Amino acid sequence: MKTVFLGTAWESLETLKVLHNDPNFEIVCVITSTDKPVGRKQVMTPSDVKKYAIENSIPVVHTEGKTENYIKVLKKYDPEIVVCKAFGEIVPKEFLEYPKYGCINIHFSILPKYRGAVPIQKAILDGEKETGISIMLMSEGLDEGDVLEIFREEIREDDTNITLRERLVRKSTEVLIPTLLKWVNGKIEAKSQKNEDATYCWQKDISKEKAEILWNEYTPEYIARMVRAFVPWPIAWTVLGQDLPKSMGGKKIKIFEAELTEIPSEKDSGVLFTKDGKIFFSTKDPLTSLRIKEFQIEGRNKTNENEFLNGIGRELSLKS
Repeated sequence: MKTVFLGTAWESLETLKVLHNDPNFEIVCVITSTDKPVGRKQVMTPSDVKKYAIENSIPVVHTEGKTENYIKVLKKYDPEIVVCKAFGEIVPKEFLEYPKYGCINIHFSILPKYRGAVPIQKAILDGEKETGISIMLMSEGLDEGDVLEIFREEIREDDTNITLRERLVRKSTEVLIPTLLKWVNGKIEAKSQKNEDATYCWQKDISKEKAEILWNEYTPEYIARMVRAFVPWPIAWTVLGQDLPKSMGGKKIKIFEAELTEIPSEKDSGVLFTKDGKIFFSTKDPLTSLRIKEFQIEGRNKTNENEFLNGIGRELSLKS
């Protein structure tokens, strides 16, 4: 089948590889984002998908959200099916309705729950026990299309946005081709979603502002989920108390890895302290503290417990 692929990030690349290596699909064109400035020197860098396409002599198109550019792709490549993963543009109706077997999207939630941009992070934040992969037909509405198949996946207690995403990506590459082949061979009946059950998640749900830990408002459990949901961006953060040594007091600290512990504390919530060679924040539950394992204090490199306590944290350890 003549196939057009839409995608940008590393997880899109894994989907493209599976399609490219399957004899049932001929990737006639890849649509991806334009090159972006990266790093301190702001070097213009192509997406992972574009790099792979060029390496494998697959034509690359940048539609830049313009309907006329999508129409040009249809006229030139005449796709029978379109597959999309983590693309980032609104695709026009004319394009969605053209392919014989439709435009297929891979969405990481159990639709209609968590339609939108950040379903993995939001599922972790909300304390969900499972999520999944929805393989669906694209429509004009946000993740509103009919669903071909749903594959469920447990959310483990220590899952982060990174670990859960990697597992979903890996699983999606295993189930995509069998699902597509069943669909084009008429062995799947697409099912409409119950719009009344829909929930939504937006990029603003994981903004830098939302990543601030409010110790007096949030439960310890929610704070621990914030840490897991907000890696690798924007990273959960708080501001250290002014009562700490000058090297730390009043500075922002980003928390990359943490866990809840049954270490009691009589301190006010949000106070940094050490005990038995470990580092904790007190929470609003006096019987629960947040142990921080990997973190970064403003103006310093990322560190862990041992490095910290052997360095600037020695003052804190003596004070505690």
